[in-house]
Amino acid sequence: MDGSLSPDSLPPRTIIAALIFVACCLLSSARLVMETPALNHPGGDHIAQRSDERFGALKAELPQSGVVGYIGETGSPAVGDYYLAQYALAPLVVDHSANHGLVVGNFSAGPPAVATQGLRLVKDYGSGVALFTNPAFADSAATKDAR
Repeated sequence: MDGSLSPDSLPPRTIIAALIFVACCLLSSARLVMETPALNHPGGDHIAQRSDERFGALKAELPQSGVVGYIGETGSPAVGDYYLAQYALAPLVVDHSANHGLVVGNFSAGPPAVATQGLRLVKDYGSGVALFTNPAFADSAATKDAR
């Protein structure tokens, strides 16, 4: 006995189970290929571009460098909104904290009172984007640059 298995020595149940497993894997891969959008699809969702447009007016009024705070929605879906804000406002560093002289607000609806407690609204840019100052950090260089 050499230890190798031939199709003749395998029970029919094993062969059928293996064929079903392979067929399921191929169907799963085919579904993935069919449902994946094309990279050059003209109607594709340009989330980063829309984020740049939302934050464009705000970015023009912020300092070119430094650190600003960030407040926004809560929950795991809001993490993506924070990263998009970082991308749109680069090269500024966007810290997920209100402990800065300037604080960017990013909300799908109006900002909740709890999130803006202690902050003063400077300007509402629409589309859920707003700029706040934090009086507790009013002496920061970023706040002076934005005036």
